[in-house]
Formats: sequence, structure tokens, C-alpha cells
Amino acid sequence: MDFDRRSIERKGKTVVLGIGNPILADDSVGIKVAKMLEGFVDTYVLMTTDFDVLDVLFGYERAIIVDGIRSGDPPGTIKELTPENLPNVLTYSGSHNISLFATLKIGIEILGDDMPKDIRIFTIELLDVNTFSTDCTPMVQKAIGEVVERIKMLVTASGKLRSFKI
Repeated sequence: MDFDRRSIERKGKTVVLGIGNPILADDSVGIKVAKMLEGFVDTYVLMTTDFDVLDVLFGYERAIIVDGIRSGDPPGTIKELTPENLPNVLTYSGSHNISLFATLKIGIEILGDDMPKDIRIFTIELLDVNTFSTDCTPMVQKAIGEVVERIKMLVTASGKLRSFKI
């Protein structure tokens, strides 16, 4: 699919991008949220925050990104951020090779109007990112359901999220 066609097909639509590792216990949070929202909005899953993120976001009007973090908060803590308040120093799960902040900043500079005008980032504080498992710890699992409900409310409430600048 070429970029012009994709931009036309995605115009006015919302995408949910789940980021994580499907076999590292809590690191699968973004993927689990995206899978739970399949059929409700367009969804994609990635295992890194590199430039593939830009390919997914290209042409969409709104984007909601979900990823796990380790910031020292209690496991299962949910934060809702925008690109302008996304700390550049957040330590993501460790499986990513460029920060989400850097990727989004580059995307805005290079892709301009083809980047979503409205972006929200949901983060969930992780506990276990070392155990090979497809199951999350109980506190993190609970947060997954809460994030899914919050995203559904965001998408249906007004159809519009907040604009941003980086």
C-alpha cells in the first residue's frame, strides 16, 4: 500500500498501537490492550518504539499508544500522557531501542501533517519483565482492563482527543 492511499484510508480514524513483548510477563500490556480493542478501532502491535511506530501512525487523525514502563511507581499504576508531557527519560521495559518521545518528535518533523493531530499515551507500571510468560502479574492485569475502558470512553465520548506539539 502506498503512502497516499494509506493516508486517504486512515483520514479521520483512530488507531490504538500496543507496544511490548508478548512472552515477557508484564511487558505484554500494550499488546494485550490492543488485542482487546480489535474490532472497536484499528489496532496494531509492535515490539519496539522505533520508526515502525511512524509507519503505523501515518495518516491517522488520532492515535492512542499503550506501553509498559518502569518508573518506580507501584505496579499497575496507569498514566495518561501526551507527547508534550512524555518524559524523554522514561525507562521503558528495556526491549526498545529508541525512546517513544524521540520517535514521535522525528515523525512530527519529517511527516508533518501526515502524523496524527491527537495522540494519547497510556503507560502501565510494570512489575515483572524478566519471566518468560504470557500472563501478567495480578496488579498489572487489573490495569489492562482499566486502560481498555478508558480508551473506549475517549474514543466514543467526543471522537476528538487533544492536539499537541513537541
